[in-house]
Amino acid sequence: MPKRHQLVSYYWLVFATLALGLLVAIYPISSNYALLRPEFLCLFVVYWVTHTPQYFGVFIAWFAGMIQDLAEGVVWGAHAVALSIVAYICLVAYQRIKNYSVWHQTLWIFVLVGFHQVMSNWVLGLAGYKGEPLDIIVSTTVSALFWPLIFFSINRIRLHYRMY
Repeated sequence: MPKRHQLVSYYWLVFATLALGLLVAIYPISSNYALLRPEFLCLFVVYWVTHTPQYFGVFIAWFAGMIQDLAEGVVWGAHAVALSIVAYICLVAYQRIKNYSVWHQTLWIFVLVGFHQVMSNWVLGLAGYKGEPLDIIVSTTVSALFWPLIFFSINRIRLHYRMY
């Protein structure tokens, strides 16, 4: 059982990473480069669900997705539904995902972020938004390529502060 200060540190780190992912998602950039923006919030949700499933679950992922929907000004529930389904898939398969090497995990991330993109674009499509399939593939690929950076950075912080 972790000590109380370790849990508080854990929740601050989770909050900081989710806030960073949200800030990157809403930071204004040129439309030429918008499809190269990684889905950091989805990557952070996948990381926390697979590495600490006892503390991070579907509800927190749904809540983070709702905040992203509100911040981006899109249809309520687009990212919330997608992130909660991705979190559920990760909860079901977290032991399998954790045992893969980082490069094999990158393939899982490609599938999970792609599923997130398809689900959120489907919900947005119900409201009239039309996304291009190439945009989904490029964004998913860029996000998957960022996975090793996310993985090693957060693992290093967790080990440094002894947040197991």
